[in-house]
Amino acid sequence: MHQQLPKDIDPVRFAHNGLYLQGQIPLSSMRRLTELLVSSDGEVAVEMQFDIDETGLPFMRGRFKTSVQLECERCLSPMTLVLDLQSLLGIVRFEHAVEGLAEQYEPWVLDDAKTVNPADVVEDELILALPIVPKHDFACLPDEHWQAGETEIEVEKPASPFAVLAALKTKK
Repeated sequence: MHQQLPKDIDPVRFAHNGLYLQGQIPLSSMRRLTELLVSSDGEVAVEMQFDIDETGLPFMRGRFKTSVQLECERCLSPMTLVLDLQSLLGIVRFEHAVEGLAEQYEPWVLDDAKTVNPADVVEDELILALPIVPKHDFACLPDEHWQAGETEIEVEKPASPFAVLAALKTKK
């Protein structure tokens, strides 16, 4: 049995106490993410270490591992994408504090919320890691090209502008 993460945490308090979370989140519970996937089967392995840096900033170092099913934009077939993400998030209460973050941190803005669901930040990180245009690592074509027996797609090449000049030169 996999350990489930708590539904609500206080990230600032967790950071001050140096707490560590480890568990699983079902992909099916991440509505925004699953809208982008072919299948919502599977889980995300989550590790979150909360701490305070030398400047007093609370932060979270996270590692999120999962495999997701996307639709290849070339052939429209399902494809598997393995994600193994590492995040370093500086925890700030308000949007205006983002400007003061050190370069190594991505912001985790709490917007005055006392507690948050850790699954929400995991879902955000996974969405940001998805490719804009998912495609297989190998050359793939839509099924109709393979069914028709085509092995090459002929593309008509535009006439060279120099060929036009050559034609003018031969007219003289």
